[in-house]
Amino acid sequence: MDVTSHLPDFLVARHRGSVVGCGGMEVQGSDALFRSLVVKPAYRGSGLGRRLHDGLAEKARGTGVKRAYLLTTTIVPLAESWGFRRIDRTQVPPAIQQTSQFRGACCMSGVAMWQDLYMPRAIS
Repeated sequence: MDVTSHLPDFLVARHRGSVVGCGGMEVQGSDALFRSLVVKPAYRGSGLGRRLHDGLAEKARGTGVKRAYLLTTTIVPLAESWGFRRIDRTQVPPAIQQTSQFRGACCMSGVAMWQDLYMPRAIS
């Protein structure tokens, strides 16, 4: 997975000096692919994933990103609680479809999702 060139767009969560979560994005104009969101098992359910998402969304808005996309095989309900909605892969913008993450790093069975970063989300 090509992460190195996107490190400035990654957030890392630490607890007592250890990395316990991270997430990043690949920006393509006014769209971004949120990727590599992971939280160590011991920290799942603590709200850390939501805080990482919210931090990425804020960072994205600050660079002019209007829409976020992601591919997932494991966090569909969680991503929906953050405001993402399922879409067909063919509806994802071509620039996002051309990212290394979209073309192969995430398995082809991944669910494509999108979020309008300027629409208020329901609080859950």
